[in-house]
Amino acid sequence: MEVRENSSAWGELRASAVFDEVLREDLAKATLVWVQEVAALLGQVRPTAPASSLAAAAERLTALLEGLSMRWLSGGIGIRHAQELMRGAIDAELAGLRQD
Repeated sequence: MEVRENSSAWGELRASAVFDEVLREDLAKATLVWVQEVAALLGQVRPTAPASSLAAAAERLTALLEGLSMRWLSGGIGIRHAQELMRGAIDAELAGLRQD
């Protein structure tokens, strides 16, 4: 239940930011922190990958997660399918980082 509430709140925040410039700035900062955290985690797995590649992979993964979350919350896909898609995306991003 906590995951659903958190995901729903994040989606509502992002939707509200469309109409509120101040909220948009705060959300951009929070998103940047999230992307940096994910990039750092990816860097633990692929320590030789360039920072720019880690950041790009993290941005793609966080954006994908937001989209999958909205589809899950709106009943478009099941949670297990969303998790499988996310795992596949993580594997693909890590494989791409291996070449850097």
